[in-house]
Amino acid sequence: MIRGLWTPDTVGWLLVAAGLPAAVALWFDQGVDGVLRLVLCLAVVAAWQILFRVNLGVAPAPASAITALAVAVVAPIEVQLWQIALAVSFGAVIGELIFGGWGRNFLSPGVVALAFLSLSMPNAAFVASGANVAWAVLPGALVMLLTGILPVSVLAAYGAALGLASMALGLEITLLAASGTLAFAAVFLVADPVAAAATPVGRWVQGALAGALTVLLMTGTSVPQAAVFAVLLAGLFAPLVDQGAIAAHLARRRARNGRA
Repeated sequence: MIRGLWTPDTVGWLLVAAGLPAAVALWFDQGVDGVLRLVLCLAVVAAWQILFRVNLGVAPAPASAITALAVAVVAPIEVQLWQIALAVSFGAVIGELIFGGWGRNFLSPGVVALAFLSLSMPNAAFVASGANVAWAVLPGALVMLLTGILPVSVLAAYGAALGLASMALGLEITLLAASGTLAFAAVFLVADPVAAAATPVGRWVQGALAGALTVLLMTGTSVPQAAVFAVLLAGLFAPLVDQGAIAAHLARRRARNGRA
């Protein structure tokens, strides 16, 4: 849930600005092919936004560009363009637009698109991004921190769980090689200002769960796929964790009132 004085459109444009350095890093990492994939993803997202706007009156959301960027950065390089378009369509529609547009969804559309792509193409090789993308994510993270739209507790819990679990399993070198993918996932997918848990306790639990699951899933699959499904599972549990945190808070209040 978005908090503060920002309007949804303002938050959306801030997210777009935060993602621009990662888009530039994509060009350095993948060249023209990476740029073409990003342009295709943006075109597909825009088409669905316009279609739903015309038929259902759902306001187009600039933050939907992050869905396109997530697929362009994380998706396997050898995937066909039509498969990319299908995955982005699934993420945009099922992960966002059927709920009434950005701000009402409970999962990151980018994660939904990448999970669909991974399940529909189990043999595709997801290649983790390295230092270029990791450094490019830092300015965007700083923008989001300064404007207050980045859930810091989710990010901190994710990083802590990721580090502790990797040390326990001896996977520090693997994490370093995949630093770009993990940094992008942490800032734009795990700490999504809409899809993140709403309660303070829920945010810590969600971030820690996503980090721990990422490392555990890495033992059987690639880092990008592990990060995608870890974020997806943590996001699915976030509403339940929020509900539990709220119930516990209300129980404590009733207990205090009863003693008074």
